[in-house]
Amino acid sequence: MSQKHAAILVAFLLLAGAGTAGIIGLSAGSDNATVLDVDPETNEAPPGETVHIGVTMTSDGGYGDVGVANASVAMEYDSDVLTLESVDRGAWMEQGNETQIRTETETDEEAGYARITQIRNPHAGGATGQERFVTFTFTVDEDAPEGEYALELTGGQASLTNGWPQDVFLNGGTLVVDEDASVVDAGASDGDEANTPDESLPGFGLGVAAVALVVLVTARVLQRRNQSVLDDVLRFSELDVAAVPIAELLALVRAD
Repeated sequence: MSQKHAAILVAFLLLAGAGTAGIIGLSAGSDNATVLDVDPETNEAPPGETVHIGVTMTSDGGYGDVGVANASVAMEYDSDVLTLESVDRGAWMEQGNETQIRTETETDEEAGYARITQIRNPHAGGATGQERFVTFTFTVDEDAPEGEYALELTGGQASLTNGWPQDVFLNGGTLVVDEDASVVDAGASDGDEANTPDESLPGFGLGVAAVALVVLVTARVLQRRNQSVLDDVLRFSELDVAAVPIAELLALVRAD
């Protein structure tokens, strides 16, 4: 293969890589998911007792050490059995660099609905890890019938510091009301400093901008040395990268 042909092939592959990197960047911006779990999944309490329903959040953020900037979740419960006493932020958003946490709550006690939104302001790189996100504190009605009651999580949302939303998976739980039961719950939120994971997910070291810069420099050098080579590079760049098999590409280069 001649030097000219080799230069064309290298430039074409760089352009192809730029397109692929763009696709990867779009799909990987929010690649990892956030999981919110009622923890423990099964809670127990007798009538008249206070019960703390904890929700644990797990998220490794996104590629390139991108953390979570804001998140929210709601709980739906049986308002005939439970009276909402408080909605308390957990330590999840405190992970990462120190910043202020803005908390917003929305409740509808008649409908049995409580929602919390937490926002890092400024995001300061975001947060990642596994920790208590929120504690919903209820009082079990004195006349509550014994039985098992659903604690549903709804409306989960999480966004990274780069603005990309994450997929959110929600796992609800139950409360067992039993006159002979001891209280089994998450305990009150203590706001202790949360632990951060030791491992972070790797990012892509070569972005679209870097690839584009390499292509630009290559084209400039080729222009100075041989205008016809540059013309060939531009002709090859107009091809649909995904639709050209390697065998066809090599055949085109050899035939030039």
